[in-house]
Amino acid sequence: MTVEDQPIAKLRWRCRRGMRELDEAMRAYLDNHYSDATQEDKERFLALLDMQDPELYRLINGKDKDARYDPIISAITASLKAATP
Repeated sequence: MTVEDQPIAKLRWRCRRGMRELDEAMRAYLDNHYSDATQEDKERFLALLDMQDPELYRLINGKDKDARYDPIISAITASLKAATP
């Protein structure tokens, strides 16, 4: 399925993970950045959604690095910081 075929409701469902922290992180990107993202970043976001939770958690927390996902991880981090009182 291509990026264009992914309705937001389905993406929101796919953002539900096994960890609350990952749920919040993925929804933060979807809600705050996805609609304005480039086609390439949308495809990278879909690739992140396909990752297993432990791998994704390490990326989001900065324990692992993958330059391909840096723009998305940075946007997630900024969104989460903005949401924290």
